[in-house]
Amino acid sequence: MSLKISVIYGSTRDGRQGIKFAKYIQNELSNRGNNAILIDPMNISIETLTKRYIDYNKGSAPIELEKMHQELDSSDAFVIVSAEYNHFMPPALINILDHFYSEYQRKPSAVTTYSVSPFGGVRVSSPLKAFLAQLGMPPIPAMIHAPFVNKNFNDAGERISEDKEERNKEFIRFSEELEWYANALKTARNK
Repeated sequence: MSLKISVIYGSTRDGRQGIKFAKYIQNELSNRGNNAILIDPMNISIETLTKRYIDYNKGSAPIELEKMHQELDSSDAFVIVSAEYNHFMPPALINILDHFYSEYQRKPSAVTTYSVSPFGGVRVSSPLKAFLAQLGMPPIPAMIHAPFVNKNFNDAGERISEDKEERNKEFIRFSEELEWYANALKTARNK
């Protein structure tokens, strides 16, 4: 069953490298037959949170917020692509996620992290998983961490690392688990 999966990327820093990894995730999920969309804070114009989407009267939310609501609401699953800022999530990612709530309910999420160091952003995984659970999108057990993102992915979102084959197997395991949870929860929501 084809799924709609929102890949939510959360960095707005100059010279950001994680966008390469976010594109990789989107490309690979699409190659598996899913409708994967990339939500990039640099391509949308939403302000720092002052009002959540639900706080607006019907039809009065800013157009960008309305479009994001529709994308998220129609998604079956979410992949969060996060850097690690002082062992925590980037402010832009938190801002995007906090604008919404009902759109996430009973849909799985998956944590993917990256860095230009050997740790691959792994230290943000635990607080991110707790945050996602509180938003109502239970995180799956599988995760992907991408160390040296600046060296292992190109601008088109292709993996160019030497251990490409092993990493591709890791992605297959990750995506199969995400798809399993997304299909199971979609079936349950439709009942």
